[in-house]
Amino acid sequence: MAVIEYMMVKDGPRRQVPDFVGDRGHYQSPIDNSYIGWVDDVRDYYVPDTVVHLTKEQFVARQVACHTHTPFKMSTPNANGMVIPGENLVTLTEAEVISNSEAWYDQFVAMNQPS
Repeated sequence: MAVIEYMMVKDGPRRQVPDFVGDRGHYQSPIDNSYIGWVDDVRDYYVPDTVVHLTKEQFVARQVACHTHTPFKMSTPNANGMVIPGENLVTLTEAEVISNSEAWYDQFVAMNQPS
């Protein structure tokens, strides 16, 4: 299991993703500005012990906490049946956040697991 929560690191005046993070930049938290990424279980590089590894349950709890802080919204079809990002927004229910988070986690792990 290698789904992680990480934060950007300072490199002089700029911020950047730590080099050890693979598939990066998912689900920025409005609470602490952390992100979701991937780190391989088998590796030949250093990953700090402080990096938080998330189980599916922990990831879902994180997403629910983020939703409670800043409700997640989703674009829905307009009168012409088209979905235009940022328009016709509806707030997701907690049940929808949980369902979407579980499905995303499963897909993310499957996509990043070595064959």
